[in-house]
Amino acid sequence: MKRQGILLRVLFAAALCACLMIPAAAQTFPDVPETHWAYANIEEAAADGAIKGYSNGTFAPNSPLTLAHFTVILVRSFYTDDYNLELSHISSPYVEWYDAAETVARDHGLLKGVSANMTEPLSRYQMAMEIYNLLQSEGCEFVRNDVLKAFASIVDLYDFPSDAMANAVACVYSKGILNGYSDGEFHGYLIPNRAQAAAIYCRLKALLASLAYDKLLSDYGTLPNKKPSQMTVRDVYTPGRTTGSTFTYQGSKIPIYAGVERLQVGPGDFVWRTGGRLRYVGNKYDAWFGVDVSAYQNRDRTNGTINWKAAKEDGVQFAMIRVGLRGTSTGALREDPYYATNIEGALAQGIQTGAYIFAQAINIQEAIEEADFVIARLRGHKINGPVSYDWEVNSDSYRGANVSKEMATACAVAFCKRVAAAGYTPMFYNSRHEAYFRYDQGALAPYMMWYPQYPLTSNANPYPNLYYQMDYWQFTESGKVYGIGNKIDCDIWLKPKR
Repeated sequence: MKRQGILLRVLFAAALCACLMIPAAAQTFPDVPETHWAYANIEEAAADGAIKGYSNGTFAPNSPLTLAHFTVILVRSFYTDDYNLELSHISSPYVEWYDAAETVARDHGLLKGVSANMTEPLSRYQMAMEIYNLLQSEGCEFVRNDVLKAFASIVDLYDFPSDAMANAVACVYSKGILNGYSDGEFHGYLIPNRAQAAAIYCRLKALLASLAYDKLLSDYGTLPNKKPSQMTVRDVYTPGRTTGSTFTYQGSKIPIYAGVERLQVGPGDFVWRTGGRLRYVGNKYDAWFGVDVSAYQNRDRTNGTINWKAAKEDGVQFAMIRVGLRGTSTGALREDPYYATNIEGALAQGIQTGAYIFAQAINIQEAIEEADFVIARLRGHKINGPVSYDWEVNSDSYRGANVSKEMATACAVAFCKRVAAAGYTPMFYNSRHEAYFRYDQGALAPYMMWYPQYPLTSNANPYPNLYYQMDYWQFTESGKVYGIGNKIDCDIWLKPKR
């Protein structure tokens, strides 16, 4: 099952799309006039939080960079989850301001071949090497002919301190991230400034966004070039391969799908905390606490507004926001009236924010319609979490009660492929009944899974008892979270440790 590496890459694509829609704003820094060569880059980098201004309101565009400065920019921008997690583990007041970023950078190999002295001035050689390492970490492929052309264009190539440095510079040249000077030389010993760092950040963001889009389509596949009404089940997915073995559930033989990760948690991995929350105490995952909310929670508030600041202070690290729903009988699509307020409120508090739709598609056309419904409403919102297909059949009266396993799977896959093509990380809601009787788990293996199961607090060994491993576990529908209420869906995100 493919997981969080994909989530980070989608973040870049979403950020790029959102930034392209931002209207012209007033000048942010008094020392960066609109006539400055890097004005647009500095405004964009500052808006993204990649490079911050100083306490006196200035940007200091000509201020030189240290290795620590540039490393923090890269890690804070492109490894955000890892950076925030590392920050949360730092408790000593005696650590350096860049320690969390340095740790993450070394984990990802960004500082390979770069000086170990984080406080020394950053040379263009070192900048090129760190960018090259980042691109390699993100799976960027360098075209041989483009790299050879870059080699040929660098006049001072043979003055470089090492062949490895020359290769890194040529590769970064070939992607248009760094350029030479008018005399054709690279001038690797010069020290870049903050304005140049802003320009490089914007180029990197654009390149990584294009890589993200290609990676999403590669991982999740694409829909055929047909009208949705003309698509068949086989147009959308290939049945998953089974192992030939089965297990028994409720008296039925359930086929085991090949290539789908088995459950990796079990009794003893979770303990109850005060207030009915679960804590993961195993050693395979980093666990985040989150909630999923809809208009029901807003309407329980006196003013209809969730206090996301209080929720954050109560430990909420991520949130899934309902964007809309399809009626269980009429099939009409309806917007959740509070979705935009909830998305922006959660994002404003630094809570990782995803979205979902309560789906009731009975054919491929309706599943694509549900995906497009969500995509249209997410425009302008810079969400940084997954987009989930929450298809549930909780009663024989639901319109999807008689949908075949093949069609239910095709609908889920079509939704996931559609939102992936729009630049989001797809996820599907997968109860035990759906998992065993309604969905082909092999066909859905590439996508994140959200699994609901509500153990009693009297259960001394609670764990999600599904045959396959999930990403999100919705462990209660009656949680208490300050700022939201007393009957809340609460979730654990199980992020594999590196």
